[in-house]
Amino acid sequence: MAVRIIPGTRPTRIELQRLRKRREVAERGRDLLEDQLNSMLLEFFQRYARYQADRAAFDAVLADAYSLYRDAEMVDGQTAIREAGYTVPDPGDLPLQERSVLGLRVPALGDAAVLQAPGYCPIGASPHIVLAAGRFSRVLHLALLLGEEEEVLRALERSITRTRRKVNAMDRVLIPRIIDTLRYIEEQLEEQEREDLYRRKITKAKKRGEPE
Repeated sequence: MAVRIIPGTRPTRIELQRLRKRREVAERGRDLLEDQLNSMLLEFFQRYARYQADRAAFDAVLADAYSLYRDAEMVDGQTAIREAGYTVPDPGDLPLQERSVLGLRVPALGDAAVLQAPGYCPIGASPHIVLAAGRFSRVLHLALLLGEEEEVLRALERSITRTRRKVNAMDRVLIPRIIDTLRYIEEQLEEQEREDLYRRKITKAKKRGEPE
């Protein structure tokens, strides 16, 4: 591996001390980033497992809802289903909020319990329509929760990617460059000490009248 020296470095003891402190700070920062990365990875996989379970539940509820819808369609017909649909009120804007997950701001549903209500007037509607509508209301609620979980997973994935790049940059660029520069300064200082020692010996020899 090629030696990588920080540009503009002067081989002095002051620079040596400064770089040693910089290395300590960089290594502590790298360790903190790695701890943060491990925490995010653990959070991601835990949430992903939960998301898979919720997605399986959503698929099951959706299949059941379509089965109830087909029953209502066969018994009551499309006209009765459309008339029941006209009674569904506009729920308005969703109560979207924000919350923090490991320091990341992610979207969150507010009080979404209203989405679990039937959302239509059951007076005059057949039991088949009532059951299908209630199940589709549950489908809507689960779909919104899945959307929230997906956004959290995306936010974690983006943060994991950024943090991993920082850790790799410190491991492969910053810290090795500091180490190479420290080694370069130490070698230069050792060379200077050898030269100074040699010059002192020559000076003493000349004073004593000894040949070089």
